Amino acid sequence: MTVDADAIEALAVVLEDLQEGRHSPIPPRTIKALSGLSMGGRRLRLDLEASRMLGAPLITVFETPCDTAFLSPLTPRQKEVARLLIDGKSNRDIAETCGISVATVKDHVHAVLQRLNLPSRGAVMAAARAAARN
Repeated sequence: MTVDADAIEALAVVLEDLQEGRHSPIPPRTIKALSGLSMGGRRLRLDLEASRMLGAPLITVFETPCDTAFLSPLTPRQKEVARLLIDGKSNRDIAETCGISVATVKDHVHAVLQRLNLPSRGAVMAAARAAARN
């Protein structure tokens, strides 16, 4: 998973502005590049202090342990689909992200619901939020 060099450069400018007390908005292209990294249950952490010391943005991408435990009954592909579902993505969005057909997404969503013993997409989202709080 990569972020393009222009986005990193734009983020470096944003960090410099923050460190100098200027509060400029983050450019949309930077947000778009970073948002792709945070999909599917992943979280981003931008370490401002380490970024200052390194002279370049330090971004850490990680999964929360409770998310991993909640989804443990699922296969890797089902986990990927479930995380996108939890993020509120439509079947079409999930299909595009995963490079699979909408019919295959429907099969994965059905399998996720069965394996997690939940009745609906909304129930998966609610259970994931509950797991994240614990």
